[in-house]
Amino acid sequence: MISKTKPLIQKLLYLALCILLLYQIYVLVRQLFDRSTVTNLPVPFYKRENLAIHVDRVTKKKKGSICPILQGGLGNRLFQFSTSFAAARTKQMELIVPPDAEIRKVFAINVTSDKPKRSCKGFRKVLDKASPTYNKSLLSFSSEDNVQLGYGLQSWKYFHMYDTELRRQLTFQKHIQINAEQTIEKILQRRKIKYRKSITLVGVHIRRGDKVQNNDGFKIATPEFLNRSVNYYVKMYATVLFLVISDGMDWSKKYMPTHVPVEFISLGKREFDMATVVACDHTIMTIGTFGWWIGYLTGGKVVYVKDVAKKGSRFERILSFQDHFYPQWIGL
Repeated sequence: MISKTKPLIQKLLYLALCILLLYQIYVLVRQLFDRSTVTNLPVPFYKRENLAIHVDRVTKKKKGSICPILQGGLGNRLFQFSTSFAAARTKQMELIVPPDAEIRKVFAINVTSDKPKRSCKGFRKVLDKASPTYNKSLLSFSSEDNVQLGYGLQSWKYFHMYDTELRRQLTFQKHIQINAEQTIEKILQRRKIKYRKSITLVGVHIRRGDKVQNNDGFKIATPEFLNRSVNYYVKMYATVLFLVISDGMDWSKKYMPTHVPVEFISLGKREFDMATVVACDHTIMTIGTFGWWIGYLTGGKVVYVKDVAKKGSRFERILSFQDHFYPQWIGL
């Protein structure tokens, strides 16, 4: 019996020695760790007056506002809004478009302040006097300024960097979209076209009106231009239908080429007409900002009048083709 218990006692003694050794190692390591972390570093000291100055500078830095001067036709107002939108995004400024602005009734704009127009009273005016030309220095004002931005601003270079965001803002109001869709659907049904994708629709805007007898140097579209333009698309696509809107419908019906299928649209409101041709695949524009924006919003190919300015005219002097027309658009 004694011989059996002796090895057990030896094992217990050995285990006790191991535990004691491990405890001593633990105590030694803990002491070393405590010495390495306890240092006599000075407590950081911040002067209260310096802190106050910093906070004061931050709170005093104000954000400026941009009020687009929205005037002229719908095409002009789109240039004025779009340039102001881009400038406000770049400079992180507030963009003010009053809730009763016409452009809000046509497009579902939702990124602007809806302060009333009187909020812009007294703001410094920054005006573009050479409309179809890009003027980089025009937008050199401080982001803390309050400005009214206006006149032409008719260059894609002012807002192309925000193209995707801008197109979202320039979505037609729902009732206008529905009207356009229904108009096209009726046309396709009347022509016994079952599938929208089976045909290429080309929207055509023929500007006449006040440009017929203008003294500014605009060259209105000729029957020859219309013929060249429709042929451009006919050669490119197998089945094409042209939808025409115009402020000179009698002239348009007389001179629009007859060797291609054509539908003439007049819905009584310019925004309904515009939305219908914007729902097409491609565009033929003649002159004017209304047609320019039809081409932009449609997003397909755009054909425009190449020799739009009369030689020696004021319009020729202020027009920059590179600034006004997108480089991928086609002049004929």
